[in-house]
Amino acid sequence: MGRIFGLLLVVLGIWAMTEVYLHGTAGAFGGAFASVAGASASGGDMRSLGQRAGDSVRAAQAQDEARREKLLGE
Repeated sequence: MGRIFGLLLVVLGIWAMTEVYLHGTAGAFGGAFASVAGASASGGDMRSLGQRAGDSVRAAQAQDEARREKLLGE
């Protein structure tokens, strides 16, 4: 019984960490942890770390593609 309870806690912990990683502390669980995040998360960017990194990578790729098109167009 103890092993099953421990396994259930591990699975719930992994799910909770994944939810916070994907949606950030302000958006996870429908914003239930927004008060824990404080004023810094509520007033600023609501995207999680993974979302911000993905946007930066896509912007860099778009700049690279525009530079390549400019050089090849001449």
